[in-house]
Amino acid sequence: MVIALEPFFESFFYPICPVSKLKKGPFAFTLMKQPIILWLDESGEPAAIDNKCCHRWATLTNGKVVKGNIQCSNHGWEYNSKGQCVKIPHYSGDEIPARYKIKAYHCKKSYDYVWVALKDPIMPIPDIPEFFNTNYRTIHFENRSWRCSPLAGIENNFDNAHHHYVHTQLGDKASAVPRRPEAIQEMENGLYFKSAINNYGNPLQAKAWNVKSNSKMNLPREFFWFIPFTVKMVLYLPNDLCNITIYSYTPIDETTCLWVSFIIRNDREVDVKTSDIVELSMAISYEDEAILEQVSPDVPLSLKEQKNMESDYVSLLIRKRLLELSSSYYNYNSL
Repeated sequence: MVIALEPFFESFFYPICPVSKLKKGPFAFTLMKQPIILWLDESGEPAAIDNKCCHRWATLTNGKVVKGNIQCSNHGWEYNSKGQCVKIPHYSGDEIPARYKIKAYHCKKSYDYVWVALKDPIMPIPDIPEFFNTNYRTIHFENRSWRCSPLAGIENNFDNAHHHYVHTQLGDKASAVPRRPEAIQEMENGLYFKSAINNYGNPLQAKAWNVKSNSKMNLPREFFWFIPFTVKMVLYLPNDLCNITIYSYTPIDETTCLWVSFIIRNDREVDVKTSDIVELSMAISYEDEAILEQVSPDVPLSLKEQKNMESDYVSLLIRKRLLELSSSYYNYNSL
């Protein structure tokens, strides 16, 4: 299944960019092969519409925001957050026809990001209460385009068997045998489970986690999968540090997704420098990206097309859930 070609996945919210990016002006993006333009309206709320003026189909990429509306750089036509054309400098009529409009999309801001759904969303934006806890701080990473399927991305986060081979800064270098996931529970909007890993410390971990270098650790972890492509991983360190990493994979086209990630943790800059946290997280992410770009972007939801091993159990549960949801969606829409 190529995610960007499946209409079912248009019915979910995806993170597109930091809200701060829109404070600099309009931002063009492609979501599931659909070109869109985003900006902040007069009240500071994000808006998203087709990136194509309905006049001569010029893109709005080089447009500007005028009193909360987006203005086309070709002839100055302006559109509001609903996609309705509200101003044509050369129009002499009393009222602009209602048919002069562009398709608008569901758009919200949450966790410092702009989230967009191309169709009526069937799931809410994931709930991450720690983001609002004043005892925690949030560290955002630079978003990157990865040449892989969003499904491959989330499965990689759950995969305990790859650390030994892929990562130089995480996991058990002495043994390739992964720990089994535990306490698996289905949630209305995804899945919960526990999955610990054996880990040998290193200098990057020592700085980012405030632990001893080269120390052997058992790292308890909790995972929350939010349908379709967002993961919340809670890592518990021996020093009572709670390190929460959010991973989200936004489908761009047939072969590419946007990797969005940030960390929420219960310490302060005086305890660990942000730069040290970023260094470890980026080192791990680049290793993940390199291996995922070798995996086909056509990932089957069927449980029979690929061969599996015991550590794939959680991934198979996820594929089964997505297959059930998508089948219900297509059956309903065929009535």
